[in-house]
Amino acid sequence: MFSFILFGCATHAAAQTPYYQGKTITIITGSQAGDLFDIYARMLATHMGKNIPGNPNMVVQNMTGAGHIVAANFVYAVAKPDG
Repeated sequence: MFSFILFGCATHAAAQTPYYQGKTITIITGSQAGDLFDIYARMLATHMGKNIPGNPNMVVQNMTGAGHIVAANFVYAVAKPDG
């Protein structure tokens, strides 16, 4: 009964530029360079940049200290909220 109404509501989307094109994504890790979490973050950054539409630049930033608390406090209090 409602199928004819749903077909009439379909619209065509115009082509848009990818949101992340020309932007930089920063991954913050609380471990020192060469540590296991740092290796995971760098591996993730190399592959994610290729698979996100717009191919953004991916940067890994290390913030060591206090068992990752320094990095967590930075993300909570200092980093710019994105959404």
